[in-house]
Amino acid sequence: MWKTSTLIFIMVFSLLSITGKAQSDRSQPAQDGGNKNVSKIVKLYPNPATTIINFEIQQHNNDQLYDLIVYNFLGKKIDQLKGIGTRTTMSLDNYYNGIYIFQLRDQRGNLVESGKFNVVK
Repeated sequence: MWKTSTLIFIMVFSLLSITGKAQSDRSQPAQDGGNKNVSKIVKLYPNPATTIINFEIQQHNNDQLYDLIVYNFLGKKIDQLKGIGTRTTMSLDNYYNGIYIFQLRDQRGNLVESGKFNVVK
């Protein structure tokens, strides 16, 4: 009896979780205009990083320069690289273990892309 009731509970809970997830997916508007396959502009590697991290801008206009701003997970600005082109390497000597947020901004200050990376030393 105990095994049967446990199995029924697990099945009902799973069913409710699945239907709740489907309803929440439908109720939230798509942030990307409905396109689920939005390509990223910035490729960063290695992630997690130990000593350096490389940033490559995939869809780069030759005349366009960007600013790369790095924040710690508490929102404090840690680093800023101005006028980067297609790729740059950042030293992580002054970084602690943890998760960092980066923002890629164009020269007018408009946010182009943001993401995160992990530093493990």
